Amino acid sequence: MTEQARDHIDPLNAPLPADQQALLQIIGDAVLAVGTWPIYQYVQAKLDDLDYDIDVVFGRLPVLANGYAPARRDRTGHEQELVKLTIAGMAHLPAMASTVDMFLRVVRELAEQRVKAVYDPTKVITVDVPGRQLIDTLGLTGEPLVDLLPELLQGEPSTWIGARGTNDDGWFHQPSTFIRRFRTVNDVNDYLSRMRNWLAPAAPAAIPQPTSPLGLVTAFDYLDVVWRLRFGRKLVHVPSTERAAKLVFEVTSSDEFTDRLSALGEMFKALDVPGTGAGPFDRLRSHLPNHLPDEAMVRVTAALDLLQKVTHLRNAGQHVGAAGKAAQALPAFGLSYPITNYQEAWWAVQAHVISALDTLREEVQATIADA
Repeated sequence: MTEQARDHIDPLNAPLPADQQALLQIIGDAVLAVGTWPIYQYVQAKLDDLDYDIDVVFGRLPVLANGYAPARRDRTGHEQELVKLTIAGMAHLPAMASTVDMFLRVVRELAEQRVKAVYDPTKVITVDVPGRQLIDTLGLTGEPLVDLLPELLQGEPSTWIGARGTNDDGWFHQPSTFIRRFRTVNDVNDYLSRMRNWLAPAAPAAIPQPTSPLGLVTAFDYLDVVWRLRFGRKLVHVPSTERAAKLVFEVTSSDEFTDRLSALGEMFKALDVPGTGAGPFDRLRSHLPNHLPDEAMVRVTAALDLLQKVTHLRNAGQHVGAAGKAAQALPAFGLSYPITNYQEAWWAVQAHVISALDTLREEVQATIADA
């Protein structure tokens, strides 16, 4: 795990307000004292003593997905219903650190046995892991809450998909393939983060929208000004006012998207770069290393590669055989193949091209004082 990942605290593992921490403490103290989960009436009474409303406290608990939270209840409304902690809840109680560690060790072992099982191409293989074997193999006999292990496995999303049951030898667990996600889990924060990525993956990043319809044209203008200051000659030559004007228009269809890409391609073709080469980007790759430091060329090369991909998108609209390269180029703009929303696709292309042009301008501008 990277240092950055270690520094990230999952929201379920972040410090809780006093009332929520009190709820977890009451449940944890009770289960450690008697070995079973406390009933609703008991927890409610203890919270009443602290002037906390149990329904309010439960309602404010952080929730991941499928109702998974630090504590849970069956919501039967009966005073004898059990109130339980999840692994996320136990992680907030130092006294339950060994129980959390026990569970994570069991999860790793179940995942390992699922992975290492010998499978048959013609029939389904069931992986049965006896509870007694787990406890003996991992040396868990002395754990205070080891008897709750079957219930913990049933209550956690990482293991509740697997089948479970009892036989003459006691309880057993049949880990499902989903548990592979937790095979190398390090600690409770890693466990919660993996579970979050599985149950509630982050939404795709929003397609960036240029701050102004003139953003693309302005980026060309700014680059041209800096280029003239640095090299004493124009870089940007507008091939056609009518074609350049199309860059500021919205897109609502495939044809309009192709038309905007064609106009953008003509702007690229008209770039006046010294030297020889098949196209402006090849000439820029040859010209700029002679005038920019190596560290600047790292950013510049990435920017030129992205601008080159715009031509792949444009060619797909003009040549039947170019669709493959276009499909490969789309992820660079945060897009996937096939394009279904051409307005957002044009926004994405504009935003990435503006960023690439700004990169070229910044790196060239940084050398003006040295010229």
